[in-house]
Amino acid sequence: MKHVRKASAVVATALLIGIAGPLSQAHAARSYTAVVKCAKVKISNNNAVGFVDGKGKANTKPKAIATAKKNANSKVGKGYRAKHCDVKSVK
Repeated sequence: MKHVRKASAVVATALLIGIAGPLSQAHAARSYTAVVKCAKVKISNNNAVGFVDGKGKANTKPKAIATAKKNANSKVGKGYRAKHCDVKSVK
């Protein structure tokens, strides 16, 4: 009876590893890249003076877009901010 239990446990473990392994690896490996185009706005008078692009990468679409907006905002320089961002692509 002990041999049957051990064999069942080994088979059950092998099935769990075989099924859960590829599914969890495929889900964890997915990442998204977002590209946004934002207006470059001068903070002192709130006038747009051009555009700036941003690119971001994350494991979900909303996080990738937020990262891209943050990247665009980091490029504008002191006294400016990125505003009214349009999402150009999310892949």
